[in-house]
Amino acid sequence: MRNIVALLIRYHNFLLFFGLQIVALSVIYNSGKFHRSEILEHSSDIAGYVYSKRTDLTRYLRLGEINDALSLENADLRGQLADKYRLRNAVDSIIDSLLQQRYEFRSASIVNATVNREQNFIVLDRGTYGGIAPDMGVISNGCLVGVTRSVSKHFSVVMPVIHSDFKASVRIGRNGSFGSLVWRGGDAAIAKVIEIPKSIQVNQGDTIYTTGYSTYFPPMILVGRVEGVDDTDNDYHVIDVRLAADFRKISYVDIISDLLRFEQDSLLEQEPSTHGAANSH
Repeated sequence: MRNIVALLIRYHNFLLFFGLQIVALSVIYNSGKFHRSEILEHSSDIAGYVYSKRTDLTRYLRLGEINDALSLENADLRGQLADKYRLRNAVDSIIDSLLQQRYEFRSASIVNATVNREQNFIVLDRGTYGGIAPDMGVISNGCLVGVTRSVSKHFSVVMPVIHSDFKASVRIGRNGSFGSLVWRGGDAAIAKVIEIPKSIQVNQGDTIYTTGYSTYFPPMILVGRVEGVDDTDNDYHVIDVRLAADFRKISYVDIISDLLRFEQDSLLEQEPSTHGAANSH
């Protein structure tokens, strides 16, 4: 009680002013319709502003929840739109009505990552309990990210494009010529495309996509755009590609599961001349 009295004494001027303001507003409010309408109008403006700010704050606090929901929805949509495998049930006949799902997509969040090393990594919050296994392709917003390597019950480690051991089969969208995507260190935004002969014209701005030759990625996953071409090599272009995935900003990814992977790999392993082809990105 003593504290309350001390507080009233300390702020008595402000409390008196506040009380007089309320009395004055009450008198003005009851003095006529014009004053009443003006007060109501301004009160509505203030209330609307407060509610708007409260809504903005609520939306901001729910960003994580919204991003999770959108990530799950994107994974589901990619699974529905992914290439279907056409079932052949007669000689030289493709039955378009019989389509088998080839790829499944599972969403995950990045919990740790590096970009400044020679062998960078990405850690995801999804593992075997979430349907993830080694050697699955990883994309973000439709752009190439990497391949899963180590997997535990709840987490998985991804070898990203920006890893010295990464290699993937890619093609130039404009003319279909294919080569290999590698990263030779340095800038995390720039990779190289090699093994494309100099006889193939390559232009700045050409779009680079995956070929779909492996079981890691479907065809036409966006890799990036040609930023420059080095022709000092005698036979092949060395192409600088600005990667479409920004590895410093990625938060969510989709993991790709090829449902026909084991069938394709087991068939290739039966042929000595193609041994190891199944292990190419």
